[in-house]
Amino acid sequence: MKRVAIVTGAAKPDSIGAGVAKGLLDEGCNVVVADLYEQGFVPQYFCIRTDVSDPQSVESMIRKTAEKFSRIDILVNAVGGSWGITPQDLTAPPPRGFRGLTNCSLEDWRTILGANLDSAFYCCRAAAPLLKKQGGAIVNVASVAARKGIPPGAEGSSGPYAVAKAGVMGLTRQLALELGGFGVRVNCVAPGVIASGRLKKVLAFSGEKGPEGPLKQIPMGRVGTVAETAALIVALCSDDTSYMTGATVDINGASYAA
Repeated sequence: MKRVAIVTGAAKPDSIGAGVAKGLLDEGCNVVVADLYEQGFVPQYFCIRTDVSDPQSVESMIRKTAEKFSRIDILVNAVGGSWGITPQDLTAPPPRGFRGLTNCSLEDWRTILGANLDSAFYCCRAAAPLLKKQGGAIVNVASVAARKGIPPGAEGSSGPYAVAKAGVMGLTRQLALELGGFGVRVNCVAPGVIASGRLKKVLAFSGEKGPEGPLKQIPMGRVGTVAETAALIVALCSDDTSYMTGATVDINGASYAA
């Protein structure tokens, strides 16, 4: 029986989620794409318009998945962003300037935590009953920002984003404890600077300075690729990592060594 994998944020072009969805499809999974960006829906996936920051929308997506496939084996929470996740955010340039914890608006705080931390919580909680039936894997996507913070002045990112992604790491550890007895593994990937569509938009107005700082701060001397990051996530969904849970795996070219 084919495994069923849900990947959030996978309809956006040049995104980590899109790379993961393709990788899981290549591994023989039935792939559910949960996203607000309907323009990116393609027929090889079962696509469901979902606002992952809305618990009712998430529950509806899980229900439709269960009606279609009767099971969920994999959940990848790849959606996220430092300035929002709506279709308008996808087409608009990032907001200029740095929003720190002391100067962001309350709307900024709620929007960014909703897109990155609340969304992962809602999806994990809603999918857990189906995952527990036969075991499976959850992979959450955090960021190197959770490890070292965001320096003031960095364009295209924010203090709330760093806090939200740190929360994703804590969520991962706690869920690994709660779901381990049911054969459900929960891990996290923390990418550094990745050549995604988001990075390209930031570099369009900030030159060499990406959201995590100058490229010279990356010892490997280059940014990572979406394909490299997606391959790691797909591996964490496979039986090859069947005894690995509660871990956060860094992929950042040694820009931060945990």
